[in-house]
Amino acid sequence: MNYLFDLSETPGGVYALAYWLGAILFISVRSKKLSTVPLVLVSILFLILLVGGMELNHPVSKVWFIPSIMLYVFVIAVFIYVSVDMTITNVLYYTARAFLIGEFIGSLSWQLYYFSILNDYFPNQFWISILFLVVLESLIFLMIWWIEYRFIRDSKNYSINQKELTTTILIVAVIFLFSNISYLSDNTPFSGQASAEIFNIRTLVDFGGVVLLFASHMQITELNIKFEMDKLQNLLKLQVENYEMSKKSIEMVNRKYHDLKHYITVMKTNAHEGDSIDYLNELENEIKVYEAQNKTGNKVLDTILSAKSITCQINNIRLNVIADGNLLSSLDPIDISTMFGNLLDNSIESVKAIADFDKKLIYLSVTKQKGFLIIHLQNSYVGNITYKNGLPETTKKDSMNHGYGLKSVLNTAKKYDGSLLISNNKNWFEARVLIPIQN
Repeated sequence: MNYLFDLSETPGGVYALAYWLGAILFISVRSKKLSTVPLVLVSILFLILLVGGMELNHPVSKVWFIPSIMLYVFVIAVFIYVSVDMTITNVLYYTARAFLIGEFIGSLSWQLYYFSILNDYFPNQFWISILFLVVLESLIFLMIWWIEYRFIRDSKNYSINQKELTTTILIVAVIFLFSNISYLSDNTPFSGQASAEIFNIRTLVDFGGVVLLFASHMQITELNIKFEMDKLQNLLKLQVENYEMSKKSIEMVNRKYHDLKHYITVMKTNAHEGDSIDYLNELENEIKVYEAQNKTGNKVLDTILSAKSITCQINNIRLNVIADGNLLSSLDPIDISTMFGNLLDNSIESVKAIADFDKKLIYLSVTKQKGFLIIHLQNSYVGNITYKNGLPETTKKDSMNHGYGLKSVLNTAKKYDGSLLISNNKNWFEARVLIPIQN
């Protein structure tokens, strides 16, 4: 019987479509660089490049087999890079996974086609064969996509480190070597002889590799989640310790100010010179201002504001607060300390970098609007703000151990079914925490 294709050789177009689908798998579930229309056009372009290049290069000689594969991997990497917002390390990691998934989609679909055509399950016609292969690859892709989306959708775009990338590339290289060893040499302990035997080895090895990489990715995700939770817990512990220290310090300062009021009263009765009276009156007014500020109606918030006010004064930052602390009565004191401590620390750190005294400003308000508690913080800043997963990335060099302040605020807001909105415009940074007020 004459077959449309040489059944012992998988056509280049089958693997080209499979590699393209492997790249699409990760592009579809990650943050995009491109809007919908440009992304579709770029995807079509890379599909044409892969199909055209692999069909023209088919069949490839053993000498050019590995260089050709490396070229296809490079094309997949470029496709992912121009489509998805990732670091180079992450692009290489997902390229390796996309390539192996493409290998599995291509090998499984061709094995099923091979089995079906030998058993006369459908007519041996060109367009029917093409349609059958496209449908097969699409169905396999959808199953893998569902698994990837189902288990990865809630994870963030964690940064892959060099060790994880190196391990993944080694796994892919070994799996690819064993799945294609029969094509490179028929004289090894792992080589197959007949076409069906070779296809079985290739598909099963590719399947094992895909499962292994998926399990590895799940472990990477779990380790990242654990690492982040540990950092948030440490940050929470630090905020509580800072609050306790601030509370003791502010109480001591308040006692001293209270004693100082009485000393001033006594001194004024014994003062006779005008300059002395003026100085004592000025000092008394400053004490009244201190007593009046940061009295919001919530002791926890008052303590935090008093401590942060001192930090602002040291750094020549003007902190303006309009807050109704009574609105925070339903919140846990630790959560109040976490939210306001991290919000103000983030703002102070940003404003400290500003040289112009007139622009060193922080505004904080706590109000109620339409059934929501709204914590609104604004501060000036210099430089550029880049975002990752909706939150600003830390500007500190040690990014692994910083940048968790706003994540902690977000987690605290979610605890009360609230949200955190971040924006910046014309060197003004804004953070809004919205929490529904329970009746």
